[in-house]
Amino acid sequence: MGSNGNAMGTAQPLIPIFKGEGYAFWSIRMKTLLRSQDLWDLVEQGYADPDDEGKLRENRKKDSKALVIIQQAVHDSVFSRIAAAATSKQAWLIFCKRSSKAIQGSSW
Repeated sequence: MGSNGNAMGTAQPLIPIFKGEGYAFWSIRMKTLLRSQDLWDLVEQGYADPDDEGKLRENRKKDSKALVIIQQAVHDSVFSRIAAAATSKQAWLIFCKRSSKAIQGSSW
């Protein structure tokens, strides 16, 4: 067993925590993390409900995985702003909209 406690010996990526400041760097780290888990396309584009029940279940599972990563990557003071998001894309869009407002002078 590796020193990280993972039986496979692979390290789990550290999730950067967003506390309302440093959005630009945090978002780059999050995109890289989500890409490494093969989830970024889903976060960025969302998904259409396919007719195939198996594919729908797979899409929902991947989206839930992406959403939990995003939720774990924010401080409690920020979480309340994304808590109602039902999908990873919805949560990410909230960040995009809020970050553009923050750049214009409003705070998180």
